[in-house]
Amino acid sequence: LLGAFLISCKNQEKSNQLTSSSTQGKENTSSSSGTNSANNETPATITPVIETGIYQDKDSLYHLKYVLETGKTYTLNSKSINKQITTLPDKKQITVSQETYEPASFTVLSAKDGIYTLQVKLGGKKVITKADGQQAVFDTNGKKPDNPDMAKMWKLQKAITENTFTMNMDVYGKISDISGIDAIYNKVKSSLSGEIKEKELNDFMAVLKKSLNPESLKAQFESSMTVFPPKGLKIGEKWNSDPSRKDQGYNQLVKVDENTTEIRVQGSLPSQSKSDTKEGITFKISFSGTQSGKIIIDNKSGWISNASFNITATETRSAKKGEQSEKVVQKTINNTYIN
Repeated sequence: LLGAFLISCKNQEKSNQLTSSSTQGKENTSSSSGTNSANNETPATITPVIETGIYQDKDSLYHLKYVLETGKTYTLNSKSINKQITTLPDKKQITVSQETYEPASFTVLSAKDGIYTLQVKLGGKKVITKADGQQAVFDTNGKKPDNPDMAKMWKLQKAITENTFTMNMDVYGKISDISGIDAIYNKVKSSLSGEIKEKELNDFMAVLKKSLNPESLKAQFESSMTVFPPKGLKIGEKWNSDPSRKDQGYNQLVKVDENTTEIRVQGSLPSQSKSDTKEGITFKISFSGTQSGKIIIDNKSGWISNASFNITATETRSAKKGEQSEKVVQKTINNTYIN
């Protein structure tokens, strides 16, 4: 498979060659016999095939692949609003909310044999925390925090997001060959070298490399890419790309319009419950949650135009001894928006 740019050029070149050949044939025949001129025949018009990200096969099933343009930048900017509401035993409620902004862009450096080379840039991180009527702002594109611990985290995040790296992605969203991560490690180590002692810095870098590495980035980006089953989908059909979560949720192809495709996301989080008794006190913990969302895909490129996801989870902790009992309920509501 070729990238959109190469295929478009190839089809156009083929069209020009065929049209030119037909025209030459008409001129030669006309000059020798005049047959075409007498019958008013014209050469057939060759229409180049335009490749699109969302397309139908002969069975009218819909398929998705990425048709990206060389030199163009595609975004996956995210905004997440997380709210935690904790109800204490005396019914008093404590609410803490965080708004997190994380822009990301992918520039297509080249397209060859169905493989895109993408330059990835993380545009920084901004977190607005609100609690007890107070507000705190953490912004890598803004002022460094006064708090020493927050200042270290600010330097870390800033060092990570000021670098770019490259990765390969095939037309079906599979990621490979992520390179340039060592430059991020070096930038982080350099920025923190004057802040913490060498041993602590080396321990910190070891932890960072376990969480930020090509394998973890591959998993993260592949989970962000929408993938259709190889067999294709019909309108209304449900599927799940993760077999381990088969019974917990699904994606559904809702509709395909002229320019966009809509996918619905629905599911539940794995419920958990356990109890333990110590010194006559029975402790219980239970957890349950649901998730839902909508993804809008640009039909031309296959890239996400925009998306929204909601996760609601409830955790209940209780302790009981005889007739006495106490309970704390924490409800978490997370709304995430893409682009």
